[in-house]
Amino acid sequence: MIKFMRKRYLILLFIFYLITTCFSQETKPVYILPIKGVIDLGLSGATKRILKEAKENNASAIILEIDTFGGRADAAIEIADALEDVKPTKLIAFVDDQAWSAGALIALACEEIIMSEGSSIGSAEPRGLGFGQKDELTDEKTLSAIRAKFKALAEENNHPLNLALAMVDKETELKLIKLKEENLIVNAQELEELKNKYKEKEIQIIKTINPKGKLLNLTAKEAKELGLAKEVLSSRSKLLKFLGLENNPVIETHLNWSENLVRFLTHPIVSPLLLVLGFLGIFFELQMPGWGISGTFGLICLGLFFWGHYLVGLATMNEILIFVLGILLLLLEIFVIPGFGLAGISGIGCILLGIYLSLIKHPLTSTKAQISSALYTLSFVLLAVLGIILLTWKFLPKTGLWRKIVLSFSESKKEGFKVSTSFEELLGKTGKTLSSLRPSGRAEIEGKTFDVISEGEFIDKGKLIKVIRIEGNKIIVKEG
Repeated sequence: MIKFMRKRYLILLFIFYLITTCFSQETKPVYILPIKGVIDLGLSGATKRILKEAKENNASAIILEIDTFGGRADAAIEIADALEDVKPTKLIAFVDDQAWSAGALIALACEEIIMSEGSSIGSAEPRGLGFGQKDELTDEKTLSAIRAKFKALAEENNHPLNLALAMVDKETELKLIKLKEENLIVNAQELEELKNKYKEKEIQIIKTINPKGKLLNLTAKEAKELGLAKEVLSSRSKLLKFLGLENNPVIETHLNWSENLVRFLTHPIVSPLLLVLGFLGIFFELQMPGWGISGTFGLICLGLFFWGHYLVGLATMNEILIFVLGILLLLLEIFVIPGFGLAGISGIGCILLGIYLSLIKHPLTSTKAQISSALYTLSFVLLAVLGIILLTWKFLPKTGLWRKIVLSFSESKKEGFKVSTSFEELLGKTGKTLSSLRPSGRAEIEGKTFDVISEGEFIDKGKLIKVIRIEGNKIIVKEG
């Protein structure tokens, strides 16, 4: 009797265990994580947040919906490393359209790859991503590191190794062969080794998967045939059913507004434009007395640049302080110290150094590709600012907009105007600049201080000037 009761008790415990296990499995959520658009550090930060939330909520699976042409290799590696940290949670890559370049690396970081109809995966050779940067191969150090990462991820998640390597190295030639009734994917070296080991009639070359000199890019159908994709499905609902997760609650995640804003601010095109607008705003503000809209707009643009790069970890307080120090030294040179010397040169150097360091995440360990990308961006900014300034001084005074902004006619006595000030008495008088004229500023004429404007040239502080004409309430001067 006791033996029977004990047996019955164990059976009840086993049934209870099965019921609770099945119930808990059904109630575990499935997280949908979008990997879309340019792969950047803003996306990697958002991905880490979502993965952490999924792990804390004991997710039964995380499905990465991938649709990207690629992006930053360092951001993709950060995402791949974050995916490793959430294991043993099941990770599925669902290639919704393209998983190219950095997107292919992220897909290989998942245990299973499932593709939608008409999608593709591959073409993962690193390319330059900076604004204005040529689409050229990066250095061998970067290529070697990316190859190693592709290899490690393929081995860890049981993806076909040769397919992964052919995506990142165009020197890899792949063939599909039949060896003793078994289909194998081999590279050129492996094929030669097999030919030396087996008889010629035992090896049948079915087709060339990837010729030498091209990066491997597979359609969904090809990826399934070669064992990279587990299945080809047309929708998320079919995917959930295929995985046996159709009854689990689905949590569809999104980047929040701040993460989207940071991605926008650090975009390879938007980021340099913020710098260009910032410098132009401050430059034009320095041409006018006082402080106005132009300078405020410039400071806002520069602030947005550094804020965005600070949030994604590219800029630290050190880079921001170096940049601010450069601005202060430049202002000191312009408004306090006559001429242009050490303070001005140091200020420009600090400004450029602060921006450069904010474009690369690890200055001391950066690859040649990351350094060249930052230099491309910085060069574009400098050339754009200089070009716009030159074009502005040449063409803007001739436009209708300029005539609306500034007074373009003189108020003469012949036309019935009466000057309520004594500015006409200053005509032909000489004086001394109290500040640099760029082209406006302050000058002392016959013991009094006036706001004056040069004819367009810059005149340093402390220089002798002469009043050459009066236009309404404007005093036009020249050096000498």
